[in-house]
Order: sequence, then structure tokens, then C-alpha cells
Amino acid sequence: MNPVRTTALLLALALGIAPAWGAADAPVLTTIHVGTTNNSDSSLEPVYAKAGGLFTRSGLDARVESLSSGGAILDAVVAGALDVGFTNIASAGAALARGLPIVLLAPSMLYTSKSPINFLVAARSSTLKTGADFAGKTIGVSTLTGELQIGASAWIDRAGGDAKSVRFVEIPFAAMVPALKQGRIDAAVLSEPAFTANKADIEYIGDASAGIGSRFLVAGFVSSKAWVAANPETARRFVTAMVLTARWANAHRAETGRILAEERKTDPAIVAVMNRATFGDALTAAIVQPLLDAAYKYGTLKQPVRGADLIADAAPFWTQRIR
Repeated sequence: MNPVRTTALLLALALGIAPAWGAADAPVLTTIHVGTTNNSDSSLEPVYAKAGGLFTRSGLDARVESLSSGGAILDAVVAGALDVGFTNIASAGAALARGLPIVLLAPSMLYTSKSPINFLVAARSSTLKTGADFAGKTIGVSTLTGELQIGASAWIDRAGGDAKSVRFVEIPFAAMVPALKQGRIDAAVLSEPAFTANKADIEYIGDASAGIGSRFLVAGFVSSKAWVAANPETARRFVTAMVLTARWANAHRAETGRILAEERKTDPAIVAVMNRATFGDALTAAIVQPLLDAAYKYGTLKQPVRGADLIADAAPFWTQRIR
């Protein structure tokens, strides 16, 4: 049997959150197609929802599909190939600015200074300390103009430097530490679990997201406005499932850690000690706006985007407290 499915069944039974009905009186579930990148703790929320039985509890038969990137997910959502998909807030804002008819339906990863997962680092021999030290330096990020570059830029400016003087290059997480050791880049933005796995070879410089704000939404689940308008009850059920999942996953790190280790093929010992993603259980314009503002300041967005506009069509699903 698939180890993730085995873990899911055991967790659901152990935690007492599996559906109470039997096969004879099981309700008819509504099918929903959900896209995620499946490559980090934050993007695994739909997998955690299935493992905890929370899609089923919310009346959904979720078909979770893994795509290569948030951009591919956005394209699939707009084309109608996916009902809902995971993407970062900056990308969602850029899509809305281009006139794509999308809505941010539910939150996913919430940045909090209490549990950061993106770190500005250098090699052990580096003398980089302050923002001013980065003038003329090269920093590796996993995606150019993405949230990690935005965060590093904000950190440098906040720490007394000038982000415009820095050169950013795109490099996979797996290649960052070797590049630091070889001197091909001066610094990098490492995310978990790569940060914890490579602590022996790197020097921590700062929390790469702290320059944006102390608490803001990094990623969420988007849908097309047409799908939401045509399927309001399914959309409501999805919102409910994600709120319940956020609360469950935030409170059950050991259980979700086992799933994360299996999905990412990561050493369980590293997962047990690394910082974990925090999931949001509320959706407001105030929590969406900080990353949108930073994305505009640093050029990822070519025009300002209001968080209120991004979540407007989701408002009916957030009028009552979800229990």
C-alpha cells in the first residue's frame, strides 16, 4: 500500500477526525480538482487535508494534482483544467493586474516572525553582516522576481543597504550550497528543509522575509471567478476544508511531519527540528497587502494591486466563523 495513504488512514483514525458514517450511509461527495506544486511544506496543505480526512469531512472528493510551478497552476485554473490551485500572492497579484479573472479563495502559508522558513545565508568564511555589505554582491534565489528575491531585497534595504546594487541569479536550492562554497555566489536565500540540512556549511545572516512585514500571507489558493460563480457551494466547502486543515496541521506537527518526510523524501530527523510552515485560517485584505506592496516596490508587479480586489469574490464564504 502507498505509505502516504497508510499514514493518512492511521492518522485519521488516531486523531478521531475521520468521517463518522459507514459505507451504507456515506454521503455523496462533490469532486473538486486541486493543483499544488507538492515541493514544500507550505504547498502540501491539500495533501495534509486528504490525510486528515478534512476534504471528506467538508463534503469533497478532492483530486489533488502536482504541477511544476505556481505559474503552471494559474494557467490551468484560468483554462478550467483545475478548479482551485496553490500559488504565491505576488503571482496571483500579477495575474489579476494582467486582467486574468481570478479570485484568491483561501489562504495557505502565512509568514510569521515566530517561525520563518526562508533564510538569507552565506558560506562559513563570509564576512557579510549588514545590508551595506551586499553592495555589488551576487545572491542566488530559486526564482527571479519571486517572493524570495523580494524578501532579500527588503531585508537589505531595511539593514542599511541598497537592493538596487545587488545582482540576483536564479539557481536551484540543491545547487546553492555548492555554489556558495565555490564562491560563484556571495549569498543565497535558502528555504526549509535545505536550510536545516546544510547548517554545517552556511552562515545565517537574516530572516529573508522579515523586511516585508511581521505577519503576512505568502501563498494561497486561487480559482477563476467563473468557477466560483458557478459552484458557490463547492467553493464554500473548499474554504471550510482549508480552514480546518490549517488549524489541524498547525497543531499536529509530528503527524504532518511524517507525511512531509515521505512526500519530499527528506530525512525525518531534519523534518523534526526544522521550522515548519504556518497555515492561515483567515482571509483579509490586511494580511494579503504587505507582499503585494513589496512586490510592486521591487518591480515584480508593474502596477499596484489591492488585496481587497484579489479577495472580493471570496467574501461570501468568509462571513461566518468556520467551526
